[in-house]
Amino acid sequence: MNRLFPILLFLVLALPQSQLFSGETKNQNDDVVAIVNGKKITKDVLINRMKNFVNTDPETLSAIKQEIIDQLITDTLLEEFIDKQGLVVAQEEIENEVTQIRKNIRGDPKNTIQSLEQVLAFIGSNINEFKKSVKHSIALEKYFNNKLDDNTLKKYFKENKSVFNGESVKVSHILIDTRKMKTKEELSHAQEQIKNIKKEIDDGADFNEIARKYSNCPSAINGGDLGYIQRKGNFAKQFLDTAFSLEVDQVSEPVQTEYGYHLIKVTDKKEGSNVQFEDVRKKVRLEALDAEILKLLDRLREEAQIVVSR
Repeated sequence: MNRLFPILLFLVLALPQSQLFSGETKNQNDDVVAIVNGKKITKDVLINRMKNFVNTDPETLSAIKQEIIDQLITDTLLEEFIDKQGLVVAQEEIENEVTQIRKNIRGDPKNTIQSLEQVLAFIGSNINEFKKSVKHSIALEKYFNNKLDDNTLKKYFKENKSVFNGESVKVSHILIDTRKMKTKEELSHAQEQIKNIKKEIDDGADFNEIARKYSNCPSAINGGDLGYIQRKGNFAKQFLDTAFSLEVDQVSEPVQTEYGYHLIKVTDKKEGSNVQFEDVRKKVRLEALDAEILKLLDRLREEAQIVVSR
């Protein structure tokens, strides 16, 4: 694989919370934080993962706790899946990958953290947990290996060419942040608010001024301007799909992501280069593998019985 980090370590964190839980109810056992298909995730495991964040502010700590629980649920589902599929990963394979990752860290001049253990401690993990993620990554590489043949990769490249050719759009947005909203009434009000804002724009109001007036994003001070973004970036899939479907100066209908409700405006487009499949074959395979893993994680969660304590 020869990657700096296994895919799963970051794919899990990238998933919106709406995809991470199904069938959540109050768990009566105070020593259990979640039950996944009958398997218990204990509070001791969670506390051990959180021990590096003791000086974190309460709001951030709550978000970190949620992310760690999400990871533990995913770990449990993947262990179960790997066992059912009979996927075998030798300890030597894991150690070889970890050794390569250590070399990559030491050889990166931009990296100020010089050991894998330091990196893992920074994100609240440890070498044993990391090796488990490496095992999952190798196992899934094996599972999807024969499924990602040339025809499949060429089809993925054709359908996602903008991911590989450098195409970009300049976007502005207006955000009504719903992450702290707990009640249906609050969420309903936010949805109504974004619809009313869209009507103001449709009636001729200036998008930049409306963004400064209403948007909950720090970009509001700049009229909602986020600059140029590429098809593969640090934005929710719904946001990217909408942004790249718009014409210049077109404003979207309300778009919901894990952050809240958005109105998106494209203010400029840069065409991509005439890239060929053979030029980016390795990148295509990695992107296609990531996409397959995300689909698998979604399916495993949809099919699973997951109970999370509150």
